[in-house]
Formats: sequence, C-alpha cells, structure tokens
Amino acid sequence: MSSFQGLPMSGLRRLLIVKPSSLGDILHAFPLASALSRAVPGISIDWVANGEFVPLVSRHPDIARVLAFPRRDFGRRAFFRKMGDLLSALRERPYDAVLDAQGLLRSALLSRLAARSVSSCPVLGFENAREGAPFFYSGRVRVPEGLASPLHAVSRNLLFLEALGLPGPFAPPPVALRFGEEDRRKIDEILREAGLLPGEPFVAIHPGARRDSKRWPSVYFAELIRSLSKAGYPRTVLVGDRGERPLMEEIATRSSVSVPLLPGRVPLDLLPFFLSRAVLFIGNDSGPLHMAALAGTPTLSFFGSSDPRRTGPFGDSARNLVLREDLPCSPCGDFRQRCDHMTCQVSLTPSQAFLHASRLLERFAPSGGGRP
Repeated sequence: MSSFQGLPMSGLRRLLIVKPSSLGDILHAFPLASALSRAVPGISIDWVANGEFVPLVSRHPDIARVLAFPRRDFGRRAFFRKMGDLLSALRERPYDAVLDAQGLLRSALLSRLAARSVSSCPVLGFENAREGAPFFYSGRVRVPEGLASPLHAVSRNLLFLEALGLPGPFAPPPVALRFGEEDRRKIDEILREAGLLPGEPFVAIHPGARRDSKRWPSVYFAELIRSLSKAGYPRTVLVGDRGERPLMEEIATRSSVSVPLLPGRVPLDLLPFFLSRAVLFIGNDSGPLHMAALAGTPTLSFFGSSDPRRTGPFGDSARNLVLREDLPCSPCGDFRQRCDHMTCQVSLTPSQAFLHASRLLERFAPSGGGRP
C-alpha cells in the first residue's frame, strides 16, 4: 500500500470524502467515516454526494457537512452554476486530506480541485481506479491481490485509514444513522396508510434493481408472496420508487394476495428506518438491500451478475443469506445490462427462496415469524 508520508495524526483535522454514488456504494463507505471518527477524535469530515443522496448521507452521525454534486444537471445550464457553488463551498474549509472513494475521472478531478486551496493537501485514491483517475492522486492505495476471497467493498474502503498512516488494525465499526421522533411518526403514518396495524410485523420486499440482469423474475416474487401468505407468515409489503409501480402492481396481481404497495412513499433517507421495522427483507442486489443490512434486519437476496463477496450485504452471514448459483457465466460483471438467458436468476426457484425465508423468519423474527 502507498501510504502518504508527512501527515501526522495530530495534523488530520478536516477531511473530505468524495463518494457521489451509487446508493449501495455510499452505504458501503459509511463505515469508513465512522472508523475515521473513532481513530481521530475531533476530526471534521465532509462528504460530496449526488444531490439525491444528500439527505441520506446527512443522517450519518460522523459527517459534519454534505455537499451536493449536481450529477442530474449534467448537460444543462444549471450544472455550471451549481458546480461553481460546490467548488466555492469546498474552498471555504481547507482540508488536510481528500479521499476519492469513487475512483472515476470526475471524482478524481473534483478531489484535486477540492485540495487546491492547500498545496500540501494529499488526494488519496485506489491505484486500480478507473478512467485514468490515479493520475490525479498524490497517494495511491494498493488493494491486495491474490487473496483467498476478494475484499468486500467495506473492507476495501477501510484501506484508506492505513494509507493515512493511522494505527490499525481496522475493523468495520457499527453505523447507526440519526432518526428522531418526527421520523418515527412519519413511518408510523406510512404503515398505517398501508393498512398495517400498530406494531404489526411485516416482510419488506423490494423487487426492483437498476439493471435487468440483477432482477429476480417477477413471477417468482409473486409465487413467493403467495407461499408466505399460505404458510401464515407476516404480511408482505412491496417497496420501491415511483418508477417501479408497474412492477409492484404486476407482482401483487399475480400473487392473488392483498399486498400493500409503497411506490415512492418512503423517502430515501427514511428507508433504513422503515426497513428496521420489518422482520425480514427480501430483494435483489440493490441499495435497499444494503439499507436493510445496515439497519440490522435479516435479509434474503438474489445475486447473479455481481459477486456477493465484493458487494453483497455486509454483516453476519447467518442474518444475511445470499442465494446464487455457481455457474461458469456468473458473476459476469456489475455493469452487465442485459442477458439473453438469465440462468443465474431463473435457476433460483421460489421454493428455494421460501425455504430460506422461512428459516430466517423462524430464527430471527419474534414469535416464530409472527405465525399464529
């Protein structure tokens, strides 16, 4: 590992993490901020995130300030104005170090611009970052190769601590986001409007994903919901964003079960708190899965194109079960958009999922999963 020299721990007072997206990647970087806060008492940590993720990152107790990167305005006039505002804000508080945890050309450029106000401010990033990003780093963090198992994204991000010269060993600390009484009332209201009684247990299912190659078949979700209902387990609630409403409606109709739908009803920054109320989360490789794992809710997830050893739910494997088939073509890559056969997904049957969901509910949910 390339460790930046000449930055004693006493000189590390203000630090910037550049991690604009995506949702799951941001959640996997949250333990980095917590670990830095514990390793350097009194440190002030800022974070750059895409605008839609600012409210969520602001919930992190160890983040002092969250600055919005106007990713959605790219190509519009407003982009340049908002970028000017962002750069001005970054230069208001000179940093002692900038960590590019994204590893792309735009994040590396932004990191370098953020460090310009202090000539001695190092910009650290992974040596295997993409798009030529390492060219802009003053310190390159080496990711160990040849390990028996690939590093999980959470452990990979913690390599920044050693690169900063902080004493190890480094274990991922727990992350508890900030929620208050008003947030509790909001979640209670959402559940009440969905038709659930106060304190009623429920299973949260998120059937969507950013890429088709990561989606378990909708007909399988419908069959699983029907099986859980027949077995007397708690009601299932379908969650997702507004764009996933048609998918959720299709699944609910196919299941022939009364399933509350919450498309876009739960604000993104409140979703971890909402999922903490569930007795079980079931879903694909997507941001809500990692929110549920962060919240401590047992999870059952379906992986195919991506490698769960790198980007799966982080935490106790007994509480976070991953279903995947060991196929020659899987994993084929996190950025694979489509597949002609989807064998890695269709081979994970509803009966398999029901068996594992039942075990999780019987083991971790109160009163045997809420069954009568």
